[in-house]
Amino acid sequence: MKMRSSKTLVFYPGTNKVTACNFLTRSVFDCSPEVIGLLASWDEWASTAEIARAHGWSKSDLNAVVPQLLDFSALVTAGSPLAEQETQFSGQWSWGIPTALMHFCVQDSEFMTIEQAEARQIERAGHVAQPDLMLKNAAGAIRLPNALDDNELLSLMARRRTNRTAAAPTITAKQLSDCLFAGMGITGETSNCVGALPLGMTPSGGARNPYEAYVVALGVEGLDPGVYHYSAADHDLGRIPANHLPKISELVGGQEWADTMPCLILLCARLDRTMWKYEDANAYRVVLIEAGHIGQNMMLAATRHGLSACPTAALSHSAIKRLLGLDRLTDAPVYALTLSTPEPSPHSAGQSIN
Repeated sequence: MKMRSSKTLVFYPGTNKVTACNFLTRSVFDCSPEVIGLLASWDEWASTAEIARAHGWSKSDLNAVVPQLLDFSALVTAGSPLAEQETQFSGQWSWGIPTALMHFCVQDSEFMTIEQAEARQIERAGHVAQPDLMLKNAAGAIRLPNALDDNELLSLMARRRTNRTAAAPTITAKQLSDCLFAGMGITGETSNCVGALPLGMTPSGGARNPYEAYVVALGVEGLDPGVYHYSAADHDLGRIPANHLPKISELVGGQEWADTMPCLILLCARLDRTMWKYEDANAYRVVLIEAGHIGQNMMLAATRHGLSACPTAALSHSAIKRLLGLDRLTDAPVYALTLSTPEPSPHSAGQSIN
């Protein structure tokens, strides 16, 4: 059986140890200088016997350490899914190792429940002072006109709240349509030196339009329960075949409140669209920022309809990609929000990041 060391390993020193991380598999482990030497020498496909002969390791020592290195994905077997994943990475990723380390290591994170998060905040507040959440100017600062006076747009924006309790099991197709168009709709076209570029209602770096929107519709009037792709080009929904229609909580880190929601919108980046133009890894930040632009427009359209749109970054990335059939390494779920008619509650605003 041919093996080699992984091409997606990063090492960093600690106290009396070296810690290694395979960012594609999110495997983190400690290793000795001898193991680092072994991995450095095993950089081409070779069998255990070939490595023993070439580098002076005994077969018994190798047989003791190789299974662990395979478990940690420090070693990769020829023809394995991980080997294919590394091939995709080398062929598709152009934003360097530091950006890849951040991007892949936050996939499929484990999330705390609301109760666990609140308990941790209470415990931390007992011995660590909170930083100021707002900064005020000194006396004598220039007072600006009241922004909400006779301003319909800002009054709408001021009504936006995140409410995680649904008062009705359905929303209308018109409500969903307006939210999708507000965030993703194409309103025109421009061009540059290499061709046509779409224009929408949110800014996009280089007009590269890296996002696609998908809808998990459980209670949308006029839509059969299912998974849909929103085409911004034609403002329509295409049904995606799905063997299993999951609970929404299965897609958003186990957040059970989401299971009462009639609809989930998923924003998935096609990173290669932005990579094609921008080789600088700073463009990764631009893609993430764009999700916020799109989400905010969707939330304002929801507010206009009397809905609450609940955004979340607690994503079950692998489950989302399987559901949507996204198998490329550069396809990345980034942002999600639910839509519902809110249940009025004086405490709803305090249940999430607003």
